[in-house]
Order: sequence, then structure tokens, then C-alpha cells
Amino acid sequence: MKVIDVSGPIFTGMWSYADYYPDFKLSAVEFEFGGEKYSVDVFEGMHAQTGTYMETPVIFGEGDKKGGLNDVVPIEKLFHIDAYILQIDHDSLGIKDGKPFISLDDVKGAEKEEIPEGAAILVGTGYGKNWEKEDYVQKSCFFKKDALYHLIDKKPFLIGGDAPVWENEVNPEGAFERFYKEGILLLAPLINLEKISRFKVKLTVLPLKILGAGVCPVRAVVVEE
Repeated sequence: MKVIDVSGPIFTGMWSYADYYPDFKLSAVEFEFGGEKYSVDVFEGMHAQTGTYMETPVIFGEGDKKGGLNDVVPIEKLFHIDAYILQIDHDSLGIKDGKPFISLDDVKGAEKEEIPEGAAILVGTGYGKNWEKEDYVQKSCFFKKDALYHLIDKKPFLIGGDAPVWENEVNPEGAFERFYKEGILLLAPLINLEKISRFKVKLTVLPLKILGAGVCPVRAVVVEE
């Protein structure tokens, strides 16, 4: 059995999606209690999309369920679930508007067998190796509309990937309205997917238990059996 941590590390000075998000900083508060001195870590500037996170369509007002991620998705549905890994070489991706993109042919070419309904699909390009670079977000690849629609048509429980930005900000593909209406969970950005050798694996995703939050940072691991 091989266990692979696919969640990215959180650290002071790490990348951020936008200026409207606070910067993450690891600090500490020191105090005395019971005659002893303590120093306890403080996570300044941490928000729902700090590091690897999961989001539910609830935050977009889709579906008939109310509440946050932990209210909508029981933890047993995120533990040791079937996941299928689509490996696509980042260097082979096409370029549009100055950014690499994942095409329908890329996705179909990575499918080694039929993916059943209700599974998790993880798309790995090796881009997670750039996690600590300053331009990590800016140079992310995105999904072409027909590629993401192809994955949606498989009716997965979850779609994840090692790209931090799945949409083309210059000329939007417009695939996400359907994505969220289908009630699919999104898991991103991931790392180490290129280290997975099997097509079918087991995935465990543990979101922080923050009540009412539609997006939560997670720890995610893949098990090759």
C-alpha cells in the first residue's frame, strides 16, 4: 500500500488568488498558564481558499440543500472513496490567450477505462510541482469547455486537479454554471498527482469542520492498493 499526500503545504509568504484575500502568516501568541509559559501558533489571514480546498455548489445557491460543506456532505462520503486519475503531460498542452489549456482530446487520451458514475476524478498535469513559485496562480492551465463538460457527463461525485485556476480569465469558457448545477464537488489545487502510478485509487478528503462554510481547506490523501 502506498499513501500519497496530494494536499499542498500552507506557509508564510505563499501565493494568493487575489489582493482581496489576506496574506497567510504563521505567528504565535505567548502566555502563562498554571505557572508555565506557552507559545501557541496563530494562523493569520487564513481563509477558505488557503492551500488545497474543497467547495460545494451550496455557496453558489444551487441545489435544494442548505448549509455549509460539512452539513451537506457526510464525512463517510469523503473517506476512502473510488477515484480515477487522468494523467496529462503539462508540456504537451495547447496555448490560448497566453495560457495552457486542457482539451477534450487530452482528457479522452488519459482515460484508461470507463469511469463509473458517482466516482471522483482527479486531473493531474504535474503542475503541482510549481506550488511554491510566485507566479503559480498566474501560469495555471484552464479547462476548455468541452473537456470539462465531458467530465461532467460522467456524473462524478467530485472533480479535482492540480491547477489552481480552471477558467480562462481572458476569454471565459463558461462551463462552471453547469458544473455547479450538477452538484459536483470541486477539489483543488492538488500536488503530487504525477506520483500516482495507478488509474484507480482510493481518495480521502478531510475538510475542516467549520459549520456553515461552503468552502473549506482540506487534507487530502490518495492510497494505491
